Amino acid sequence: MTVISRQVDQEIVIGEHLSVAPTDIDARGVRLIARGQYLGGERDGERFESAHELACGQSLALGPLVTITLTEVVGPRARFAIFSPPHLPAVRREVYERRNDRPA
Repeated sequence: MTVISRQVDQEIVIGEHLSVAPTDIDARGVRLIARGQYLGGERDGERFESAHELACGQSLALGPLVTITLTEVVGPRARFAIFSPPHLPAVRREVYERRNDRPA
């Protein structure tokens, strides 16, 4: 499990082909956009983009290998627990870009 805090429009990258970002945060929860490719299962490799609303404690499964749980909201920041296998690390977008020498 990886825990990452994000503000609106700050992405979390999971593996190479999946990202999620809050598009709205308030005291009741977040609206989250997820895009990329499903990882594992019968939809493996299928591209998608979807929006979801999560309250604190709720989870979103993105295929059988990745689950994102909203653990808390503190002011303008939302904290997420990302459950993914070791070969699919979850990192902040800016860390992913530095590691891969990719421009912002």
